[in-house]
Amino acid sequence: MASKPKAKVMKYYVRGSTLPFEEDMTHEFKGHRNLSVQELPSWTKESSNEKASRKAISRNLNAFLNTGLGGTVYIGVVDSGRVHGLKMTRLQKEHFVGALNDVMARYSPPVAPHRYKVRFVPVVDSDSSREDILQLCSFDSSQCASASESSRKHVFQTPTYCWCDKEAVAQYNCGIVAPDYVVEVVVKPWKPDDSRNQGEGELINIHPLHSDEEGKIYFRRQASLVQYSVNSIAQMTRQEVKEQCEAEIERLKAEIALYKYPGTTEIQP
Repeated sequence: MASKPKAKVMKYYVRGSTLPFEEDMTHEFKGHRNLSVQELPSWTKESSNEKASRKAISRNLNAFLNTGLGGTVYIGVVDSGRVHGLKMTRLQKEHFVGALNDVMARYSPPVAPHRYKVRFVPVVDSDSSREDILQLCSFDSSQCASASESSRKHVFQTPTYCWCDKEAVAQYNCGIVAPDYVVEVVVKPWKPDDSRNQGEGELINIHPLHSDEEGKIYFRRQASLVQYSVNSIAQMTRQEVKEQCEAEIERLKAEIALYKYPGTTEIQP
């Protein structure tokens, strides 16, 4: 008897609700969608009199990469964990994916596309009907990661509006309101056994350290970011390499003993 296909699970957020977790080692909330430092409006940047009122999301992504554990930035969720959402048209979502690819390509070394992904999760009202939710969740937002249907190129690395944002404003003025989304930018944990992460001729495979578009290197510590100097990073890397080399040496010793004296030693995976 053939088994029934599993029903597709619909994911959505309820407007005004609070997420069941707080900002921590692998979760970060952002109420804006300025990915790189070049996208920040001038009035949000740090000055001699005031601290920056808004910081680029890139810093958090950089920290998730360098910690090696990965993490998710929830865009459209304020610091308290309350869901607001961001109105985004299809072309604005396409712009966001392109801007993310752009900033990741400007890291040093550049971040491979398989190490991160984007999800656009609909935000619904608490009194939304099942039909409304189905309609919002039925859109395949992964289409935005593919080639654009438009011949116009999006404008990145600037605080000014792209043409897709201007079109969204024009649609709104005509009574066409775009849906709200929480944008989940997921940095995947480092997996040394992934063939795409393998380097040629390497004895060990530790996760690489990336500097962001400003040349800065961040790490995640609980719910905050820590910027490290080059000397500190060099010391950390040497220690990590030493520990992994020592573990590999012990594994090889156990393997040699197993071949010399079969049945007397077990090799730990």
